[in-house]
Amino acid sequence: MIHTILKTYPIILLNFLSLVLPCQFNFLLAQNKSSHDLIPSLVNKFQYEIGEIRFIGNYSFSNSEIINLLASRQTNRGIDHKILLYYDVNLKYPYAKKIIPQIMINSFDQALLTMINEVQFFEQSKAENDVISIQDFYNQNGFHKAKVSYTFEADIKRQINILSFYINEDSASIISGITYQGLDSLPMDLDKDVKSLMKVRDGQRFSEERIFSEVRSIQYKLLDNGYYYAKFDMPIVLKDTTQNKDSIIITFHTGKRQKIDAIDYIDSTKGQKLVLNGMKNKQLDIEIGDWYSISKVNKSNNNLLSLGTFDIVSIDTSSLFRKQTDSTLSLLVFTQYRKQQEWGVGLYLNRTAIDNFTNFGGELSYSHKNIGGIAQNFNIFGRLEFSDISRGLKELQTQLGVSLAQPLFFTIDKARFGFAGQLIYSYSKIFSELQLSTISLPIKFPVKFPEFTFIQFGTFDFLTERQVPMNFDEAYQKELDKADSVSEKEKIKSSFKIYEALNKYRHATGMFVPSAFIFGVSLIGDKRNDIFNPSSGYYFNFSLDLTIPKLWFIPELGIAQFYRAQTSYYLFTRLSPTTVFAFKVRGGLTIWGNQIDTYVPVERQFFAGGANSVRGWSSRRLRYPMPKESEFPKNTLDFFQDFVGSGVILEGSIEFRFRFPRPANFDALMSEIISNIVLTSFVDWGNTFHWYSNYNYEYNWYDYFTKLAVAGGIGLGYLLPVGPIRMDLALPIYDPSVERDNTIFTRENVMKDLKFHIGLGYSF
Repeated sequence: MIHTILKTYPIILLNFLSLVLPCQFNFLLAQNKSSHDLIPSLVNKFQYEIGEIRFIGNYSFSNSEIINLLASRQTNRGIDHKILLYYDVNLKYPYAKKIIPQIMINSFDQALLTMINEVQFFEQSKAENDVISIQDFYNQNGFHKAKVSYTFEADIKRQINILSFYINEDSASIISGITYQGLDSLPMDLDKDVKSLMKVRDGQRFSEERIFSEVRSIQYKLLDNGYYYAKFDMPIVLKDTTQNKDSIIITFHTGKRQKIDAIDYIDSTKGQKLVLNGMKNKQLDIEIGDWYSISKVNKSNNNLLSLGTFDIVSIDTSSLFRKQTDSTLSLLVFTQYRKQQEWGVGLYLNRTAIDNFTNFGGELSYSHKNIGGIAQNFNIFGRLEFSDISRGLKELQTQLGVSLAQPLFFTIDKARFGFAGQLIYSYSKIFSELQLSTISLPIKFPVKFPEFTFIQFGTFDFLTERQVPMNFDEAYQKELDKADSVSEKEKIKSSFKIYEALNKYRHATGMFVPSAFIFGVSLIGDKRNDIFNPSSGYYFNFSLDLTIPKLWFIPELGIAQFYRAQTSYYLFTRLSPTTVFAFKVRGGLTIWGNQIDTYVPVERQFFAGGANSVRGWSSRRLRYPMPKESEFPKNTLDFFQDFVGSGVILEGSIEFRFRFPRPANFDALMSEIISNIVLTSFVDWGNTFHWYSNYNYEYNWYDYFTKLAVAGGIGLGYLLPVGPIRMDLALPIYDPSVERDNTIFTRENVMKDLKFHIGLGYSF
């Protein structure tokens, strides 16, 4: 107990004594002033701390560019370190030792030892090597005559030692000629491509980095076009110091152009079922008879890994099965298999791709990643899921299903088409008396486009679905009985219209007649540098869903009749090492022409508000015009808002994301915890229009812009591998639904509108 209390002495004193630090610390330094030229360190009187590093004469490069070259570093004590140091030194004076327990003095010493990495002492050998490093840097950037020296002196007034580097840049050399040798015999088309990479020009300042970048890009172009043995000699630089001009000679050794003569496999199956060579061949972007291409080999490697059946894939040249000649290569593909059959049981937390609803549930599953020998993924699963948990555990869904996926089904030019099909039965509780029973057969053909295009992925979808509202009559009658007026009854009838159409269709058709047949197309462009924690790049998604109308030559395919298009675009930019700017815009439009005895499935309706939408409103509760509680019986409005969506959505966000830098004066565990804390500030805007409960409400064209709600707020999160788990506080800034006092500046009791959200991952 006593030991625990003593360990807290430094922290207790910090809270009280830090008030006297600014003046006292300077006084302490003055007391310890050395009579020598340099000021000794307070923690070691035989060594000298570097209080500051200066650069004098660096006109062509910034201090930050040069300081990264140095081995020497300056002392950088945090405020807590300074406070501890001051009192540690004072406690060691004779008069203090008489009244302060030694164990307390030792506790200060131990605390300071954890911060010793903030203290940097001068080392002559390091400073001399730093001079060489700076001079080399200048030489590599054309300043061949640059001279560098250093001094290490005390600033008596500031009581610190200063390490100064003096740089005499002199004038920079320019390139007077760059000659490539060994590239004369390239084919005409390749010669043209190689010459287009030669961007270093006469008259430019000499830069070793720029020259090497050009040489490496030429080498990669050769490796990508059959020249497997292409290499280059170290560039020769001929310096004319009198005229400050450099001539450069670069010699390439291309060797003979190589074709692929054979492709063989070695499989380490580890007891797993073998993937047929025919399927593996389809993953290869390079074929027998092609010129060797390093980019195609790398892409083939990635394609094989994407099958999900291998832990390791390696593609390299080998003479194991066939000898190589002076103009042919044999490729050997090595694969190490992963476990293919798995039983799984556990909890999960996920988020839908477009609507960004966070769902929580449990799953029991069996999967086989190579059931037919061609990397088909077979899966049987049962799930119990709460959908959109930001609203609480209100929407319960039970699912049973079986799925089969084929990673590569066929190819068209460079586009690769896969196949995925599922048969799912789900039972959803959306209201105490009203539940939805659904049998669905979604079939998908995912497409992978070349990576250099704006769109990298796509999907063609075909959904056949039989959806039945259970206990509709009881739920409908119960709500009608609550109505106290004719107008309330009309509101209820309008809100039940979609589910009423489903109920009529249920009684008019057989059990297995589909209620919906939907064709969909989606396109995705994803250039984010990290899926869960992006700091640069973009994400684009466009989708189109449509049903086939009843025509004279086509029988009626269900009663779902609508056309829906939606798109979203996210942009991420790093503003500083710790701050990221994120931007989102999203829009969706549904055309529901024939509203008599037809419906739009609830999962195809739009909802706004919540942790991943406009955060100043509760999940699914934002629409225009906002329904009034007085128009509905008590508790009925909640049901309609949660399970009757809208036909149009417009929304967007601006967000600044700050991640705490990793502190240097804490132990590894604490530093890791602090560096995973993120803060956000955001402004969201948006709304949904054409509520299916009041679909024919008349809008002016400008309502879609003037009736966008606006909210702002802050968030706190902790980074996990799948993004942060976060808490957001948001307040409506502009509420278009209120009849007066729309803005935060004119409303009274604005804090009553404060919304609190918990989310998994960033909001977008």
